[in-house]
Amino acid sequence: MNDHDKAFHLIVNKQEKEWNNRTITGRQIKDLAGSPADYVVNEIIPGPAEDPEIGDDQAVDLGEKVEPKGIKRFTTRKPTTSPGS
Repeated sequence: MNDHDKAFHLIVNKQEKEWNNRTITGRQIKDLAGSPADYVVNEIIPGPAEDPEIGDDQAVDLGEKVEPKGIKRFTTRKPTTSPGS
């Protein structure tokens, strides 16, 4: 079985999802979550480090042996507004 024949698991906004490709983009994560297009996606990384923002066209490898190991976790949120805008 190769990577195109299996479903990859990920968690978006605390809900487990399946994805049929080893990579997923920020835009696809928002679609999967049902989040508006202007939302921001962050990958949840264990530990004290900041959770990196995933751009709409940025691909994330969902392989469980890729750091951080295990099922990848993401959250979507409203974009923060800049002061004065």
